[in-house]
Amino acid sequence: MASEPLSTEPTFDIREQAARIDQALANAAKMRVEAEKAREEAAKIRQEKRSAPVTLVFTGMGAASAFIAAGVAIAKLLGG
Repeated sequence: MASEPLSTEPTFDIREQAARIDQALANAAKMRVEAEKAREEAAKIRQEKRSAPVTLVFTGMGAASAFIAAGVAIAKLLGG
């Protein structure tokens, strides 16, 4: 009788459990950081999409002004 185990349940090492919990917490923290980076990138892209039409308009107006100024300069040179 003395050779029979006292319990048939598996024994757990507390240090091993603590290491697993620490690793799970580290993985969760890493995933939170990655999720925050993804949210920031998405916000940046949304901002760029919102401002793109305005930027395009101002760039087009600048280019049109340059063409008009160049045309006036050529007209002055040729027209005297």
